[in-house]
Amino acid sequence: MVMKVLGVALLVVAVLAVVIPVTNNCTAEGLFITTKDGRQIDMKCYWTSRASVAVAVVLGVVGILLAISHRKETRRALGVIGVLLGAALVALPTELIGVCAMDKTCLNVMKPSLILLGAIAAALSVAAIALAGSGETKEETPA
Repeated sequence: MVMKVLGVALLVVAVLAVVIPVTNNCTAEGLFITTKDGRQIDMKCYWTSRASVAVAVVLGVVGILLAISHRKETRRALGVIGVLLGAALVALPTELIGVCAMDKTCLNVMKPSLILLGAIAAALSVAAIALAGSGETKEETPA
C-alpha cells in the first residue's frame, strides 16, 4: 500500500513538473531574444521547460511502475531511477540549461518549482528504496 502511495505521489510530481514549466516560461509569455538580423529565438527557459517535460514523462512512468510493481528488486531499481530523475529536475534550471536572468516567471516560478519538485521526487524515491530493502513490502512469487 505504501508503494502505491509513493508511486502516485511521484506521478503527481511528474504532472506538476510538466505543467509548471510549460506555462511559466518566456516563450509562453510571448518574449523572445531578437538577434541583430531581426530573427526571434527562444530563451533558455523555453529549452529548460522542454527538457523538464522529457524528464517528467519518464518520472511519471517510474511512478506508475512503482505503484504496480511487487518485486523488491524492481522497486529498488525504480527508486534509483527516480532519484536520478529528481536530480535531473534540479539540475536543469540550475546547472544544465538554466533560466533567463530577467525577473520573469521563469526565474521566480519555474526555477524554484523545478528545484522543489526534483527534491521531492528524489526524497520519495529514496523512501521507496528504503522500504523495498527493509522487508516492509511483500514479494510476489512467480506462478
